[in-house]
Amino acid sequence: MKKFFLPLLTLAALASQAQKASNKLTFQKGQTIEVTTNLNINTQSMMGEIPASVVMTDTYLVGETTADGTQLIKTPKKVKFSVSAMGQDMSADSDNPKDLEGRLGEPIKEIMKQKQEFSVDATGKVTKVKTDDKKKKEDAGMMGMMMPGMNTGATVAVAGQPSLFKILPDREVSKGDTWTDSVNVEGNKTKTVYTVKDITDKEIILDYTGDGTSKTTQSAMGMSADVSATTKNSGTVTLDKTTGLLKQKTMTAATESNMTMNGNDMSSTTKITAVTTVKVL
Repeated sequence: MKKFFLPLLTLAALASQAQKASNKLTFQKGQTIEVTTNLNINTQSMMGEIPASVVMTDTYLVGETTADGTQLIKTPKKVKFSVSAMGQDMSADSDNPKDLEGRLGEPIKEIMKQKQEFSVDATGKVTKVKTDDKKKKEDAGMMGMMMPGMNTGATVAVAGQPSLFKILPDREVSKGDTWTDSVNVEGNKTKTVYTVKDITDKEIILDYTGDGTSKTTQSAMGMSADVSATTKNSGTVTLDKTTGLLKQKTMTAATESNMTMNGNDMSSTTKITAVTTVKVL
């Protein structure tokens, strides 16, 4: 009888171990990680329906990496957008020099010039920011005024807050586990609830729901606007089980916003679907 139960206990222990995942990330010095976000955006406002699409690609070069943390250098690689508003179609692609001429091209050119160097701990939380890229924040705000939702993909690292790679909690997780992350940065408050949907030999799969509020002042081309918004979103996250690094994130979001400019208010509803794909080059 003991000989019969021993293999079963061993298999049960192995199965239990397979269903757990570490929250530690594994970077390798010198590797380049490419992150591409594709967004489809549809905004309803007093100007009518405004459909748009955005593609943003950044690369992260991995510098020194130790048990305590990793240095990352984030560099924009590509920005492409198209929008249709009030009977006019507009588009720009950072890979096309002609598109960078004129007003639409200026904010894209400025974004493409920027780099940001920062450090993350073993779980992906930002510990130090060497270059505080205020200019990029302004350019992201400018693009957000031109096309609501575009600044979704233009994240800037902030010390003490999660990086793109910080997904799991500060503990080992198992299938069925849930946790809540809250972020409060410069008027933006978000709360996200994650659930471990599955853990396989190769991947960790999460479901999430979230909500947030924001109050910002955005400036562009001599104009200033106060923008307040509430957002609800949901989606899935796929992580590499071996390294803990993000592989893909999907999101659907709905945002109700109000913009005040020169004493005039304009409300809008924006729906966004986004897919972020991460690959090691």
